[in-house]
Amino acid sequence: MVMFDTNMILRYLLNDNPEMSQRAEEYINAGDVSVTIEVIAEVVYVLKGVYSLG
Repeated sequence: MVMFDTNMILRYLLNDNPEMSQRAEEYINAGDVSVTIEVIAEVVYVLKGVYSLG
């Protein structure tokens, strides 16, 4: 099981770093990912605040 941090999720969602995005997608497709609620909250915060999404 792999614990995703905020950076890994953001790279996957934003696809702004092809290498990290690909690696994240491989883990997700394997169903081998775990994420804490705190990480989800930070992802939302960054997407809304920094990227003005949402």
